[in-house]
Amino acid sequence: MESTIVEHVESMRPQIVETCRELVAINTVNPYSGDPEAAGEKAGQEYLRPRLEALGAKTHLFEPSADIYDRMQVLGPKGRDFTDRPNLVAEIDYGAGGPTIVINGHMDTVGAQDMSCDPFAADVRDGQIWGRGPSDCKGGLTVGLCALEALHALATELKGKVIFASVVDEECNGGGAGTMACVDAGYTGDLAIFLDGNDGSLTVGCYGCLTADVLVTGQEGHAAYGTGVSALEKGLAVKRAIDEFGAERLRARPDCRLNIGVFHSGVHPAVVPGKASMSLNMVYHYDEALEAEKSGDSFGGGSIRAAFEQAVASADEADEWLRAHRSKVEWVKDLVPFSVAEDEPAIRRLERAFRDVTGEAPTFNRMLGWSDACYYAHHARMPTVLFGPGKTGCAHSPDEHVEIESLIAVCKVLTVFLWRELRA
Repeated sequence: MESTIVEHVESMRPQIVETCRELVAINTVNPYSGDPEAAGEKAGQEYLRPRLEALGAKTHLFEPSADIYDRMQVLGPKGRDFTDRPNLVAEIDYGAGGPTIVINGHMDTVGAQDMSCDPFAADVRDGQIWGRGPSDCKGGLTVGLCALEALHALATELKGKVIFASVVDEECNGGGAGTMACVDAGYTGDLAIFLDGNDGSLTVGCYGCLTADVLVTGQEGHAAYGTGVSALEKGLAVKRAIDEFGAERLRARPDCRLNIGVFHSGVHPAVVPGKASMSLNMVYHYDEALEAEKSGDSFGGGSIRAAFEQAVASADEADEWLRAHRSKVEWVKDLVPFSVAEDEPAIRRLERAFRDVTGEAPTFNRMLGWSDACYYAHHARMPTVLFGPGKTGCAHSPDEHVEIESLIAVCKVLTVFLWRELRA
């Protein structure tokens, strides 16, 4: 049967390619991307829904609640609007007695401006599909959908349930509100497979992510008269302290990087800047989140946040003006890490399916960035793995693309794995 499954998925190659192309052609750019032509995720969900219903799935479109971060006790971006930006959840019930497997991918993409190719043409060349989203994460959504279609065509005696979730607001400084809303709504089970993976590797963890805004106050004045206190200069002093904080973390933890991605100051060349602002990201390790929890704080980056605030306060203390006009640190988000043991039984079974289908051993890794898979691992307490066809380094890039062979290979492995898990 397994050889039949693999052969059938191979025969679906044109369908898999066309599905990915059709998804890429739909503008589902996150409204918070800064792209003036961002369309949101709804049209993409409407594309998937009838194909899932054709498999006998019970589908549900729903928007994350405005208070989802508070409900889940997660520090996340404030004021996100989810109006007309629904999650799509499809439940395929194969009968009692089997496991419930969650398959998750996000529908939103980053902005599509300034790409080296037409972002929605979904051109095929050199064995790759080009545009905005094929690597992150429409190739993954394609693999999940086509694996379920292959299973529907071939397998008759199955038991258990698959929950297919296409979620919103993973990108563009979002905190994974769509996935959180799925956990909050009870769409949980025995194993979660996130399709937002790269190169067919088994990703069994991710780092935590802190985002902060730092506001430094000066005093506006007319440059010609030499009045005012430059917030730009004071901001640079604070930035140097932040840089040293980041360097100290790198010395202790070489892959825990801090990046100041935005620095704004001033309104006019003839005006001494009265304000300066910085926005930054920093990553942290799973053991740091555990240490914070053991010390009585919540699981997350609380201790790092406190140390960062102290670094900024020390910079203020060293400057006469800043001692009287303290810098403000506002935390935008604290998105928690996750870690699952490689010898978790469900992960080992996926590893065996990979070996049997491809004849090779999969690569295990942990993501240097953050993934909304953390909510299934930490909040739902489920074994969780990222497994997808994305191409490392392509996500968000101006020349984003996905390898067609990766789409086919991941679809084969996923279909065989699902059949093994669900067979009666």
